[in-house]
Amino acid sequence: MDREVLFEQVAEENLRKVLAWAVRKTGNRTEGEDLAQEVFVQFYDAVSKAETVDRPENLLWKVAYHCWCNYLRSKSRNSRTTVLDANIPDGIDYANETISAAMKNERISRMRREIMNLSFIQREAMILHHLDGLTVAETAAKLGTTESAVTWHLFDARKKVRREIESMSIPRTNYVYRPGRLRVGISGGYTDDPDTKRINDSLVRQNLCLLCYREPKTIDELVELTGIPRPYIEFDLDWLVNREFMTLEGKKYATAFPIIGRRHMQEIATLYMETRGELIDKIIDYLWSHENEIRSIGFYGCEFPTERLMWPVIVMFISFVSRNSSLLTRLKNIDRTVRPDGGKYIVMASDASDGQELDPDGFQGELLWGGYYGIVSDSCIPGSNTDMYYWLGVNCFADERYHPEIVHADSAKRSLLHRVYTSVIEPGFSEDKLDTQEKEALAEAVADGLITKEESRYKPNFVIFTYEQIEKLREFVYRPLMEEIEPVLTRLGEKISAMHKANFPKITRSYADYYTYVDLWDFGIYTLMFAVQDGKLCMPENPERGVPLTLVLIK
Repeated sequence: MDREVLFEQVAEENLRKVLAWAVRKTGNRTEGEDLAQEVFVQFYDAVSKAETVDRPENLLWKVAYHCWCNYLRSKSRNSRTTVLDANIPDGIDYANETISAAMKNERISRMRREIMNLSFIQREAMILHHLDGLTVAETAAKLGTTESAVTWHLFDARKKVRREIESMSIPRTNYVYRPGRLRVGISGGYTDDPDTKRINDSLVRQNLCLLCYREPKTIDELVELTGIPRPYIEFDLDWLVNREFMTLEGKKYATAFPIIGRRHMQEIATLYMETRGELIDKIIDYLWSHENEIRSIGFYGCEFPTERLMWPVIVMFISFVSRNSSLLTRLKNIDRTVRPDGGKYIVMASDASDGQELDPDGFQGELLWGGYYGIVSDSCIPGSNTDMYYWLGVNCFADERYHPEIVHADSAKRSLLHRVYTSVIEPGFSEDKLDTQEKEALAEAVADGLITKEESRYKPNFVIFTYEQIEKLREFVYRPLMEEIEPVLTRLGEKISAMHKANFPKITRSYADYYTYVDLWDFGIYTLMFAVQDGKLCMPENPERGVPLTLVLIK
């Protein structure tokens, strides 16, 4: 690899980490930025001079350590500290003094942590009385309580702190050292800035939700389980309650949405394996046996190779069943009230923590290909009631960085993209007829691999239907197949519903029907997965190649 390219790649991937490290080391943003800059200057110099660089990231951190040592030496030279000759006796035992100071600092640190873990009124009473110097009467007036109450709180607080310091207590739980991980998504009306992002960006909020899921907990229990000072937990708990991710019943907090773990996903996958012959295989055999009928509809992309064509055909069948099956439409008919962030959605969460116990005799394959980004569809044309595009992210191209722009663009941009993407297959299309914005959108689509340019001709790498063509596919191919598999879905639904009603905590049981719908909807994901395993669908060489496989536009 070219040295310039190597440097740029490593620098881009590690810039934030090195900067955070430097600021933490120096304790100062300005000096941290200077130190980080020096690290990358020295790293560039090292990369340029080295004959080979086998492990560039290791080299970067070696350089960082070298720069940190130089920083400390320069600080030492510039300070007013006098370096004493170690051989000159002065009657002071520096080793013992250092150890005593460290123990004192540790004791103070523990005392501060224990004070922070007191209840709000006890914490404030100690701060007002002992630190701010207010009398008991002044403290009582400030807190809006009586002098006798303040006296009792001060006594109880001192007792608690003394007891905790003497026992040198520490939280005894893996959550302190190995916090869990929670991934939170949504199903329904999206908002540009959903509150779920504030959970995904906060390890504290993720763990509070995980800890309060199976059994409601008090704030004191959460402080002990996490080892986090009470004021920080109070802030996050208040936010979670106010944003309707938790409820507060008396003194106990409970997570207000279901959390699906890997064990549940394994059990669902096992169900699909056990019923594969009467469900998944039936879908695959039916669609492949109707290939000629599908192609005869004449939509753009009908000439794609079978292993390529069947990707969007299956995706559109999933969408059709979810909207037309009497069972699925009943299950998903749950009230989506408007949430505090303005969205109208159901919270969907999965436990991504390490160490989850799986059934050794259950399904051991890659569960749902490591996750998926559900079918997205929306009206791209103002005033239209017809969904004009569909896309499903699965396998390696489900990651958000690989989503086609049309998925997250605002309505105006979606309309523009839809117009450009469908216009290239019109007879007599010319790039010269496009305005500046449209030309840019077309160039981006080519760069992203959604559209291929061959000389002056453009070729979309996805399927495009007219409304009449998609209706033919739905009525003459999809509907008979849906009616054939409906009894199997019904039996599966009964089993899955019983699982949810048994496993969901009381506060989240109202979600049982909707989560049953989601688990039944997964039949489409397993259809894709098993078809790939059988060699009937092509697997993309890389994530970028996979993006156009499931994109469908209706013109």
